[in-house]
Amino acid sequence: MNTLKVRVENGKIVGQAPAGLPEGTELELCVADPGDAMSPEEVAVLNQALDAAWRSVQAGSFRPVEQVVEKLRNER
Repeated sequence: MNTLKVRVENGKIVGQAPAGLPEGTELELCVADPGDAMSPEEVAVLNQALDAAWRSVQAGSFRPVEQVVEKLRNER
């Protein structure tokens, strides 16, 4: 999926189409919800968790996804 950045001018959406789209291609746009944005603090917490998880993977401390899925299924 490509992200397009456009603006509204005089009630019309204006912007550049990505390279390679044939003339007449219809695009479906979804307006980004600023309420979905994470605060800087939330981003920092997420980044710390991702860094810790990646260090665990690099150290060989992880379980195959099949085991995780099986455990989740058994907990129902």
